[in-house]
Amino acid sequence: MGTVPGLSPPWSWGKCCPYTLLIVPVVVVLVQLCAAFNLDTETRVVFTGPPGSYFGYSLEFFSNSSSISILIGAPKANTSQPNIIEGGAVYLCPWSQSNCSIVSFDKQGDRYFYINDVNTQVEFKSHQWFGATVRSHGNSILACAPMYYWRTKHDTPFADVTGTCYLSVDGLKTFVEYAPCRTERHGPAGQGYCQGGFSADFTKFKSHVFVQPLKLLLPIHPIGQLISATTEEIVKAYYPSYFLLSVSGQIQTHQVQGNYDDSYLGEERHFMAAIDINNDGLDDLVVGAPLFMCRGSSGHLEELGKVYVYLQKGPLLLEPSQSHPLGQQVFSRFGSSLAALGDLNQDGFNDIAIGCPYGGDDHQGLVLIYNGYPGGLMDTPTQTLSGQWASSSFPASFGFALRGNRDLDKNGYPDLIVGAFGIDKAVLYRARPIVSATASLTVHPTMFNQEEKTCWLIAGSETIAVSCVSLTFCLLANGKHLPSHLGFVAEVQLDSVKQTQESIRRTLFLDNQQPSLVKTFSLANGERLCHETRIYLRGEDEFRDKLSPIYISLNFSLDPQAPVDKHGLRPILNYQTEQFIEQKAQIQLDCGDDNICVPDLKLAVHGDRTEVYLGDENSFSLTFNARNEGEGGAYEAELYVVLPPEADYSGIARNNLTCSYEAENQTRYLVCDLGNPMKPGTSLWAGLRFTVPRLKDTHNTVQFELQIRSVIILISVARANVNSKVCVCVSCSVSRPDKVIFPPPNWTVHQSLSEEQDIGPELQQVYEVCSDLLLLLISHMCLFSMAPLKISFTDYKKLKMISHPSRTVLFNQQSVIKRNVLNAFFTDLGSAAPQTCSTVECWRLQCDVGLLERGASVILNVRSRVWAETFIEVRLQGSLPKNLHMLIRTWFPVVQVVASVIWNKPDSLLTVPVWIIILAILAGLLLLSLLIYLLYKMGFFKRSDPYGTTMEKAQLKPQASSEA
Repeated sequence: MGTVPGLSPPWSWGKCCPYTLLIVPVVVVLVQLCAAFNLDTETRVVFTGPPGSYFGYSLEFFSNSSSISILIGAPKANTSQPNIIEGGAVYLCPWSQSNCSIVSFDKQGDRYFYINDVNTQVEFKSHQWFGATVRSHGNSILACAPMYYWRTKHDTPFADVTGTCYLSVDGLKTFVEYAPCRTERHGPAGQGYCQGGFSADFTKFKSHVFVQPLKLLLPIHPIGQLISATTEEIVKAYYPSYFLLSVSGQIQTHQVQGNYDDSYLGEERHFMAAIDINNDGLDDLVVGAPLFMCRGSSGHLEELGKVYVYLQKGPLLLEPSQSHPLGQQVFSRFGSSLAALGDLNQDGFNDIAIGCPYGGDDHQGLVLIYNGYPGGLMDTPTQTLSGQWASSSFPASFGFALRGNRDLDKNGYPDLIVGAFGIDKAVLYRARPIVSATASLTVHPTMFNQEEKTCWLIAGSETIAVSCVSLTFCLLANGKHLPSHLGFVAEVQLDSVKQTQESIRRTLFLDNQQPSLVKTFSLANGERLCHETRIYLRGEDEFRDKLSPIYISLNFSLDPQAPVDKHGLRPILNYQTEQFIEQKAQIQLDCGDDNICVPDLKLAVHGDRTEVYLGDENSFSLTFNARNEGEGGAYEAELYVVLPPEADYSGIARNNLTCSYEAENQTRYLVCDLGNPMKPGTSLWAGLRFTVPRLKDTHNTVQFELQIRSVIILISVARANVNSKVCVCVSCSVSRPDKVIFPPPNWTVHQSLSEEQDIGPELQQVYEVCSDLLLLLISHMCLFSMAPLKISFTDYKKLKMISHPSRTVLFNQQSVIKRNVLNAFFTDLGSAAPQTCSTVECWRLQCDVGLLERGASVILNVRSRVWAETFIEVRLQGSLPKNLHMLIRTWFPVVQVVASVIWNKPDSLLTVPVWIIILAILAGLLLLSLLIYLLYKMGFFKRSDPYGTTMEKAQLKPQASSEA
C-alpha cells in the first residue's frame, strides 16, 4: 500500500513553520482567557480503576435504549478467569456515577488441546492486554487483546502473538470470539507476529468490523494490514468448540513490500481522526505526529509534536489546510491522541481534542481543544484541560486516550472522556450550554451643559438643580439548548478612568448618588431587555478636570448565583462575546462651537535680589506674571514651581493665590491655582516668598524653575537664578620676619647645597582662616598662593629659578619646595607698574582646607626661603633695585602679606678682580724687596757684637749663674 497524495508522514521531522513563532505569546493569552470555556471542569466525573490495571488506556461510549454509558479498558486488570494473570478487562461505567463493573466478555481460562495424546495448552491469555482496544456501534461492542498467544497443532511447540477480539451485538448479553489471525500456519509465512486487534473500529453506516493486525516479518520489520467482515457473518461463523473459524465474506488488504514504512498504517486509535471540520459534507483527516521535531532558537532539534489537517476536496482528494497546530512544550508528545468532538461550541464547525500526555509544568498531561472553521483548525486552542495528578515515578499520561462526540446528559452538547492510565483514572467532561449575548450602551445627549440644569437632586432636606443626561443600556441573549431563563449581572461605572486613577468622579447616578450601578436581569432565550436612568454632573467646586472625556463603561456577565439547569450545569458566555462596552460624554466648555480650546500662556519672573550668602537666611521674593493670550480658556491652569534643595517656601508675597506644597521622592514643588479656566486676556501678577538657609559653597547659583501647566499642554517655562556668595574671612595674616636683610649674616655662597640653611634666610607667612557670620558649613575650601618663577624688568636679567610642576597640598601636610621663591611678588618701590602674575610666569600653590564647620577656624603656615645667591648676584650686577617688596597674595578672599628686603652695606662686599689682587701682591713684594736692599746698603745688617768674642761670652756664663 502507498501513501495518499498530499499526506506527509506524521513521524517525520523538519523545520518549524514560520507562524509558530508568533503563536507562542498568543497561546498563553488565549489559554488564560479561555481556560473556562464550555467543557465544565468544576463538575467533572472521575472514574477510578484497580491500581496498576492501566484503567483508562482505552475509552468508548456505549448507548442503549435508555441511556449512554462509558466503556473503559484496563489491559492489565485481573478478572475471575481461572489461572489468568493480568489478562485485562473492560469496565462499564454509568456516566452519572463513579462506580464501574467488569463486562464478562470471556469467563474461561486458557484452553487445552490434545496433541499426540497429550493435553497441551494452545492459548495463553495471561498478559494478553484485553481491553487495549474497545469500540462500539449502536448495540455492538468490540474489545480486543492484541497480545494474545496461540499455539499451532504442530509437533514442535511454537506460539505466535496472533491477538483476538470479542464481539457483542445485543447490548452485552452474548459474546462471540473473532480471531482473524489465528490459523494453522505459524511463523512469518503464516500468521506471524500478527497482533490482531492492535486497533479496530466499526464502519460509519454499515455493520462492518475492521481489525488491524500488525504483522512482523524477519528481519524485524512490521507491516500493516486491514481485515474486514460484517457483524452478521462473524456471529454466524462462531462456534465455541472450534479454534479455527472461517468467516464468510471476510476481506483483507494485501501485504505491502518491505520497502514501505507502514508501521502505523491503520493506527486510528491514537494518531488519526476522521471528521468533517469545515462543514462541507466530506470527512476530513487529522493526523497526529507526536514525535515531530523542529529546530528551536538554539539551533538544536526539539521534539514538539505536530498535528496535520487534510481537507477532503473530493473523493479521496485530500489537501493540507492553511495551518497545522504545533506543540509548544518539548517532549509533551503533542498529537499522541486525537478525538473528534463534534460541534462543541455550536458554531456550525466540528472541533478536535488533541492530547499531550506529558505536557504541563509537572508533566501531568494536557488536552487542548481546537475549534474548526472553513479553513481547517484554529491556530490556538480555545480551552486547555489540565490533569490534576502530577507525574511521579510513572507518568499519569492524562490525555493518552480521548473519546468524544457523544452527548451523555442529553443537553444538546457533546461531551469528552479523557483517560489517564498511569494513575488508573478516566475523567468525564460535560459541555455547558453556550450563550451568545450582545449589549448596547447609549448616552444622550453626550454633552453636559453646566448652564442648563434640568434635573433636581434631593440632598437631605434641600433640592438642588443639576446638569444631567440620559443613559440607557440593553441586553439580548440567545443560544441553543438553553434553560428557559438566563440570569445576568450588569455593572455600569461612571467616569471609569477616574476610578483607576483614584480621583473624584465627576458624574453620579441621580437615583442613588453613586458612581456605579449594578443590576440583575432575568432574560428568556431571544429576549431583549433595556434599562434607562439619568446621571448628573457634580458642582464646579467639587472637581477641577473639565476637559478630559467622561468615560462610561458597561460590563455584564452571567449571574454566578443563578440556579443550575436541569442537567446540573451553568451556561457560559461565548468566549467571543464583547462583555465590555464604553461610551464617553464631555463637559460643555467656553471654547466655541467645536468645544476645542486653544490657549496661549506666557510666563515672566524676576526676583528682588541677585545674591545670597552662606550662613544667612537669605529671604527673598519671586514675582511672576502669568498671561493667557490665546483664544480659548486654559482649564486647570497651574503654576508649578520646583524648589532647589537649598531653598524653603515661606508664603505668598502678593495676590491671593491658592498654593499647595508637595514632595515626591527627592523633589519638592509648589502648585498654585491660576484659574479653571484661566480665561483669555487674563494677566495675573503674584509673588512668592522663599528662604535659602542651606546654601552650600559647591554651587555658584541657586535655580528656581517655574512652569505654567494646563491639561491641554505645558505652555511656558521660566527660570530664576540667584548667585551665591561665600563669606570667609582671614582674621590674621603676618609675615615672619617682615624684613629680610641682605646680605644675610654669617652666610656664604656654597657650591653644593647640603642643608636647607644654605639656600638663604627663612620666610614664614601665617594665616588664620575662619568662617564669617557663623556659617552653617563650608564643605570644601581652597587657599591659592601665587609665586613668580621668572621675572624681568627693563634691562634686568632674569632670576635663576627652577620650575617645578604645580601641585595640590592637603592642609594637614607639609610641602618643601626648593629653589623657588614661594608666594612672592617682586615690586620696585619706585616703579609705577608692579610686576604681577598676569605679566610674568608664576608658580601656583593650592591648599585644601576641607570641612570648615560653624564658627571654626584654621591656621595656615607657609614656610619658604629666599634664594640668596640669586639675589646677591643680581644685586652686584646692578640689575635689582635697592628696595624690594615681596607680596604674598591669598585668594578666598584676596589677602596679601608684605615682606621687605633691605640691603645692608651694599658696597662693602664688592668683589675684587683676581688680576688686581695678583698685581697688589706683586707690588707689595717689590716694595718689600726694595726696603730690604736699602737697609742692606745702610749697613743695618753689619752691626758689631757688644759681647766680644766667643771666649769672652763663655767666661761670662758662670758669673751669670752665680749672680742668679
